[in-house]
Amino acid sequence: MNVVARTAALLRPNTATRTVGPIGIDLALESVHLVQLEAAAGKPATVRARVSLPLDCTRQELLADPRKFRSLMKRALGADRFSGRQAVLALPPGMFRTVSINFPAAGNADQEAAAVLRVMKDRLDGELSDYVLDYLPVKSRSKSDDQLALVAVSERGPIVELLELARKARLDVQALEIGPVAISRLVCAMSAKQGPGNVLVVNSGRRASYLTLISGSDLLFDQEVTFGEVSLIEQVAEILDLPADMARDLIMRTGVQPGKHADPVSEAIDESGLINTLSEIVKPQFLKLVAEIKRVFLYAAAETRGGSVAQVYLLGSIARWPGSDSLLSTLTGVNVATIPDPLALFPSGIARSAESTSQSAPEIAVATGLALRGMQGHG
Repeated sequence: MNVVARTAALLRPNTATRTVGPIGIDLALESVHLVQLEAAAGKPATVRARVSLPLDCTRQELLADPRKFRSLMKRALGADRFSGRQAVLALPPGMFRTVSINFPAAGNADQEAAAVLRVMKDRLDGELSDYVLDYLPVKSRSKSDDQLALVAVSERGPIVELLELARKARLDVQALEIGPVAISRLVCAMSAKQGPGNVLVVNSGRRASYLTLISGSDLLFDQEVTFGEVSLIEQVAEILDLPADMARDLIMRTGVQPGKHADPVSEAIDESGLINTLSEIVKPQFLKLVAEIKRVFLYAAAETRGGSVAQVYLLGSIARWPGSDSLLSTLTGVNVATIPDPLALFPSGIARSAESTSQSAPEIAVATGLALRGMQGHG
C-alpha cells in the first residue's frame, strides 16, 4: 500500500464501529423537538444532535401545509449535526388513542396478532381496514389464560397523510410511535442505573395530561386525563384578577409549593404568603390529578401482584413550574421528580457551549425516547 493509500485509509471514518441512530422527531403543541444519538462499538450512546424550535403556527396548520412542514424540518435539521434523514416520528396525541384489552393467549406472533384483531373488531366502529393498529403485549403476571395488551388505535386516513407529509419533507420514516412507548423506552434506560420497579410518568400538556405506567420493561397502562396548564393558569388569573400571561409569569417566578429559597427576592415573596396562596389556588385541581394517579396505583398493584409504584416522574409544561413536583409528592405520598434533562443520560459526543447544553427541558423526553429506538439494548 503506497503512502497516499495509507493516508486515505487513516483519514477515512470507521463507520463499522459507530452506530448513528434515527432522528427522533416530536411535534409538540407549540414546538418541534429533534434528537439523534450515536454510539461507538462497546460504548454508551452519546448525543450527536438535538434541537428545539418553536412552531410559527398551530400544529394543526403545520400538518395541513406541506411547505410549512418542509421548511420547518429543513431549519431543524440544519441547526445541528444531524446525520441522514432516517427518522422515528411521534404521532400527535390527537391522532391516536390507547386501549387495554385481554385476549386469549396464543402460540406464536401471528396467532397473537390475529387474537388481538378479533378482540378489537368488536370494539371499533366500521371495518378494521379503516384503522391502523399496533399493540404491545404485557407479560402475564396472573394464572389466567388471558393475555394483556395495550393497543394503539388510529384512523388510517390521517396516518397516510402524515407519512406523505414526511415524504415531501424528504424524511425517511422508519417508524411511527406513540409518546407513551417512547417515554417507556427512556424510563427503561434510566432504570438500568436505578433498578427495576413500577414507575408512573405524568406527561402534562397545555390542556390534557397523560399517565403512563411502566413495570420493568413493560408498558402497562396509558390514559389521558383532563388536567392541563391552561385551566390552572385560568383559575389563578380569575382568583387574583390578573391577565393569563401575568398569572403564568407569576407562577414561573414564585412556584406553587413553599420551600427553601436561595435569593432574597424569593425569600421576601415566600414571607408575603404568595406561594402559599398560589398553592391553595391550584391544589383542588392537583387533587383531581392525584385521584387519577391513585387509581393507577391500584391498577399497578392488581397487575403486578401487589407491586407498588415507587417513583413518579413529572414531564411536560407543569414540570417547569417551581415546586410542582414537591406539591405532587406531598399530595400523593410518593416520591415525585422532574426529569429536567433527559439527555443527561447520554453525554454529548462533542464539546458544546454552556448555553446549548442548558437548553434541554422535560419536553424533550419523547424525542429522546424516539431516538433510542434501534440503539443497542434499547429496542
